[in-house]
Amino acid sequence: MDPAKLVLTRPDRRTHREAVIDLAAKTFGKPYWNWVAHCRESYLDYGPYDWSASTIGLLDGRIVTHWGVWGLRMRIGRCAVRVGGIGAVSTHGDMRNRGLMARTAIAACQAMRQAGYDLSVLFGIRGFYHRFGYVSAWPKQSYLVHVDDLPSARPAGRLRKIAARHRPELAALYNRVHAGLTGTAVRPTYLRRSVDWEGHSWADAAGKPAGYVFIGTRHRPFGVYDYAGDAEEVLRVVARLARRRGEKEVRFHELHHDSDLARRLRRGNCRVEIGYTRCGDAMVRTLNLASMLAKIAPELSARLRRSHLADWRGRLLIADSREKALLSIARSEVAVAPPAATKHAIRGGDEIAQLLIGTDEPAETVAAHGIRLAGDARKLLPVLFPTQHPLLGPWDHF
Repeated sequence: MDPAKLVLTRPDRRTHREAVIDLAAKTFGKPYWNWVAHCRESYLDYGPYDWSASTIGLLDGRIVTHWGVWGLRMRIGRCAVRVGGIGAVSTHGDMRNRGLMARTAIAACQAMRQAGYDLSVLFGIRGFYHRFGYVSAWPKQSYLVHVDDLPSARPAGRLRKIAARHRPELAALYNRVHAGLTGTAVRPTYLRRSVDWEGHSWADAAGKPAGYVFIGTRHRPFGVYDYAGDAEEVLRVVARLARRRGEKEVRFHELHHDSDLARRLRRGNCRVEIGYTRCGDAMVRTLNLASMLAKIAPELSARLRRSHLADWRGRLLIADSREKALLSIARSEVAVAPPAATKHAIRGGDEIAQLLIGTDEPAETVAAHGIRLAGDARKLLPVLFPTQHPLLGPWDHF
């Protein structure tokens, strides 16, 4: 097969489904058939896989590359943007190291933009995805608590076992509990999850859903992977489940720093583990700068309104390595306008994406990556783009 003849196109569900699953299973399956089942029972068939935005590479009619896109809405404060989550990035074993994935990735980013995505996020291998504009999005984070430091009181509600499937009432509860937490997904995302998790839910006195937890059944320490509900009640439920099993410690996987549950844990005894990766793991890339800024304009307006710059008027240019967009600001009302001359500007490279999602302290992001500030941008920066501790929960990973 001649690599120069690579044809890049969208996969067709009827024509390419089995070949996509086969290529992914050959790349990631340990063993092969477990990955095939994972795709059929959850990941591909019951997840937000976007056939219209994913990209495959064909040689002689055979799929040799695949760049999968899982579409979801991700919160930026109280707003949400359309995110292309990248997964099952695969190259046929006989065709590796020939530049085929690089060509596929470039075409895929263009396809995602054309399909209406604002931002792209992936959980990737080290030292690869930066060449396509991806930068570090957030660190890995988990909370560890000794069981003796969890509440001793019994849960108020009766626990009921549930499978790892989408339930509208629990998705609505998750959305209420996680509203405003940057990086979290607006559910539904997956309709089923083929994971080694055990679910427990409970209701209030009126019989309405009040909360749930999903715990791991294999790995140690005992892990909590997904939850919703009152933080204190969640801890009572987790404590009861852990003590039933004779566990000594509980790990809360990928728990959002600003969640009520994390705040509650930090008021007690706990250990927080944070792992940073310079180029790999969670990474982010802008796809449509103007579109994204337009969608988060209400959040930017609210941030200004609460600040000492509430009466600021003017135009602020935002420029990354590919695009420019202009914010027109008049007394806490932010709108996106066509690029124009202004003395106030934030100019940088791919790391502008980190400012938009609040990866780190904005001044640290600017200093670390040589982002240039002009005019009143230095004053506006921490107000418009404060640290948000973004994090996507394990249920919604792709």
